[in-house]
Amino acid sequence: MQCDELQKVIMRYLTKTYILFIITQIFRMARPFRALGGFLLASCVAVSDFESDFADNDWIIFRGSPSLSGYVDRALPDNPKLHWTFSNDVRTVSSPIIYGDKAYTCDRKGVVRGIDEQGKQFFSHNLNTTVEASFIIRDSVMYIGKIDGKITALSLSTKKILWEYETLGQISASPNIIQHEADELLLIGSYDNSMYTFSTSSGKKVSQFETGYYINGAASVWGNYMLFGGCDGWLRMVNTITGEQTDSMQLKAYVPASPAVMGDYAFVSDYNGNLYELQLADGRIAKHRLLITAKEGEESSGVVSMPTVSANAIYILTNDRHIRCIERSNGKERWSKMLRGDAGESAPLVCKDKVLVCTKDGYVSILSADNGKEVWHYEVGEQIIASPAVLSDCFYIQTSRGKLLMFK
Repeated sequence: MQCDELQKVIMRYLTKTYILFIITQIFRMARPFRALGGFLLASCVAVSDFESDFADNDWIIFRGSPSLSGYVDRALPDNPKLHWTFSNDVRTVSSPIIYGDKAYTCDRKGVVRGIDEQGKQFFSHNLNTTVEASFIIRDSVMYIGKIDGKITALSLSTKKILWEYETLGQISASPNIIQHEADELLLIGSYDNSMYTFSTSSGKKVSQFETGYYINGAASVWGNYMLFGGCDGWLRMVNTITGEQTDSMQLKAYVPASPAVMGDYAFVSDYNGNLYELQLADGRIAKHRLLITAKEGEESSGVVSMPTVSANAIYILTNDRHIRCIERSNGKERWSKMLRGDAGESAPLVCKDKVLVCTKDGYVSILSADNGKEVWHYEVGEQIIASPAVLSDCFYIQTSRGKLLMFK
């Protein structure tokens, strides 16, 4: 870090009461900016410097940022062309991660692969166990949960396990990450009914909260709190540091996916197809309302994709093969469009004024966020379960048969 840059950081926060924290960050020269921003703005609901760090980096976390909003301030190519395809011919359900302009995937057999900008494999490591969850790459360390119940921190440079923790159930949920003082904490749920928090540097368990049933989805982050649902049908708000539940809300069905957070609001759907808006304040659910109510007779048809939220709208795939756009201001539908295939687990992404959506049948479409008009589509020809990854000039699509496609 240059001296003038360090001076700017110190001057920016000089009026704050966190002098001790700033000093500790100076000694952690490898990660000063995101640590400062994450701690000082942790209580703010506006996007923190820590959250902004993910927006500035490649695509190092599921859904692009800890809020899991699915909104990214990056423009999609005007007329995308398939640039390259890489295939491992092994079933893959986790989403691709982009780190250092390189794509990383993990197939269901547990083989991690790194693919360079030309679509050539340059890295491979076998975890020797089944993997379904997406992972995080942070400072050349991969954090990944596995079906054997273990959470592993793997150094990509040495291929050595830095630390590992074994839960009592399989892990299908992707991890998330949050800043806390001089450290970062890993949040991850297990089929042993618990949501865990670990120090990323040491692997030490910081907290554990036990729910009533399996946890399938990743926890989303709001300030110092995490929000997550589970197979017991409850949405919970838990303090990431203490592991204390500060609020909860019972939904009409179980929660197969994750909440999406934007500002002071969280949005979550249940398996029946109900879509909820929650207003958050002081670690609690201050208000809530139903934005979409499941139609009578369709309650068990299965909605497993999570919502996506922008500054003024919510986008969600519904079980009638539609993507629906709901106005945040009044809760009314702005538009609805029939998909080219069946809705599945892959959640849409909003990239500035466009929506990138994948269907279970293998169709990839780009729609106008304003009116839902399709401006581009591509037929992959294989099932898609994973969510896309988006950079400033390209995007990646992972198929269930192990094919990774890069468009630009």
